[in-house]
Amino acid sequence: MANEGLIGQLNGLREQYAGRQRAATGLQAALKGVLAAHGKAQKSLREVGAQDMGLDVSFAQAVFAGPRFRDEAIDPLLPDLRRDLKSLATLTGALKEAAGALATEPVDVVRLDKARSALQTYRQSDVAALLPDLTSELELAQRSLGDEFGGRLRTALAEQGIAIGGRAPKFEIGRFELDANFAKRASVLRYGKDIVVPHLPVTVEATLRAYQGAAKAISGRNTDGPAWMAQFAEAYETARRKRAVSGPRVNIVDCYLELVLLRQSRAFAAAPSKATFADYTRAQFIYDFYEFADRQRLAVAEWHVSAHSATKSQTDTPAKSMWIVEGDSPYDGRYIADVELGKD
Repeated sequence: MANEGLIGQLNGLREQYAGRQRAATGLQAALKGVLAAHGKAQKSLREVGAQDMGLDVSFAQAVFAGPRFRDEAIDPLLPDLRRDLKSLATLTGALKEAAGALATEPVDVVRLDKARSALQTYRQSDVAALLPDLTSELELAQRSLGDEFGGRLRTALAEQGIAIGGRAPKFEIGRFELDANFAKRASVLRYGKDIVVPHLPVTVEATLRAYQGAAKAISGRNTDGPAWMAQFAEAYETARRKRAVSGPRVNIVDCYLELVLLRQSRAFAAAPSKATFADYTRAQFIYDFYEFADRQRLAVAEWHVSAHSATKSQTDTPAKSMWIVEGDSPYDGRYIADVELGKD
């Protein structure tokens, strides 16, 4: 049900600022009219003075050339008037859009979010006083859309034997997190905390396609575990050597970068290009690392991988740590910063 009280406040405020806009528009027109009339009068005086009419207009010309109202009053005022008119037009437009968005059934969250963002740039106290209520209405509208979307998505996934957890705006689909933003009409799909699909429409069909594609690309591969471990060990030693690491601990991101290079073909080594590059995403590496180095605990010449949790400062950047999903939920895991190879 529409919030008639808030809609009334928005419309009342819009009328108030529309009145100011009309007054400013009238003043701008009047000032421009004065300038135009003054210029026209000067031109006419010059034309008459140039004719042999027996009419002395020199004094009038001197008087019209003398006033400084243009330099001291009108010219300094017009730029401020133009700025105010532009600001008032944007403000009244945003108030109208907000009221219109609230009046629709269901609430138009896209229009409301855009209008609220515009209103947040104004410092007027009467405008700022309405922002908490607008934010609350937007959250309620998004939650309602989220519940509806979540129900339809849950049904569609259940038909494929896939469970979904969480609630709008964040849903859990196995190890994946779906973050839906109904105001932006877009969702983000993550494996753990790593983005795998940065932008997809908020529809059940698009979500299913994105999830199925991501699941196939990450967990649906047929990877040789021992071969992966051997390659990881090589990447570990290369990273340790290149970065002149004296101890056994090497940053996991450095190992990942070296592993990506090791997986490239001779064609890429001969002529590096986008066409010859073999992609190996962070999400794929994270899945493989947990599967082979942790869950299966595979060894390389009796050497196993030990993982060291990241510090708070290391978790702030993906260049220093990785969130390793260790369970059936995207939130079941930990940040890893360093790894080392050693005998148990």
